[in-house]
Amino acid sequence: MPMVHPLYKLLIPHTRYSLQINLLARAFLIADEGVFTQFAASGGEAMNEILRRSVASLTYSSLCMPEDITARGLESVPNNYYRDDGLKLWDIIHRFVEEVICFYYKSDSEVREDQELQNWIKDIFDHGFLAQECTGIPQSFSTVPEVVKFVTVVIFTCSGQHSAVNSGQYDYGGWMPNTPISLKQPPPTTKGQSTESTMLKTFPDVGTTAQGMSTMWLLSKQSSDSVSLPSFMNYYQYHLSPKTIFSYKIS
Repeated sequence: MPMVHPLYKLLIPHTRYSLQINLLARAFLIADEGVFTQFAASGGEAMNEILRRSVASLTYSSLCMPEDITARGLESVPNNYYRDDGLKLWDIIHRFVEEVICFYYKSDSEVREDQELQNWIKDIFDHGFLAQECTGIPQSFSTVPEVVKFVTVVIFTCSGQHSAVNSGQYDYGGWMPNTPISLKQPPPTTKGQSTESTMLKTFPDVGTTAQGMSTMWLLSKQSSDSVSLPSFMNYYQYHLSPKTIFSYKIS
């Protein structure tokens, strides 16, 4: 997407480090000498199989939080703070994205005629989702609401969703028994049969534990120049209407 395109300006605060982070992950986490390959229970071969299965089962609907919550039957489960807080963030992001997109695209025909926009989503479908039609990922955009929905997914995934699955890793995993990076023997299959002795024989050694904990600490560490959702527009110069910026800040 060209840097002068309004969609680039809208997304760059949320994607500015994506390539860097992914390159580092390839080099230090999932490479042959990476932490996950060397120390995680899955190892490298099983990890690749897990990733293949995950990609095969991925759907566009599962990336849209309201649809995902409904599909999993979580609409009325009490005390589901991920759902309650996440849906509020989704709504705020969606309203903001809608304001921005509708400011630039006044009709569906303008969406269809924007070749840079169409090339962008086609590239994502072909290379990001391996051209798998079963995912439901759009291959093109025909309407303004389609663009709004997809951009909302991108921003929500990079912000609220990423924080939910990433930022609390060390809070939970800093106590190794909560989520050991590997086990020295299979976990128990019968409840109430474990003893301190069997647990100690099952948990990883100190070195492996330290590798897992340090990795979780690093992954959950906030960037030194992190910008929160409500304030990122003060960090970047946007070509947006003052009404849009003001309404988003007070949401």
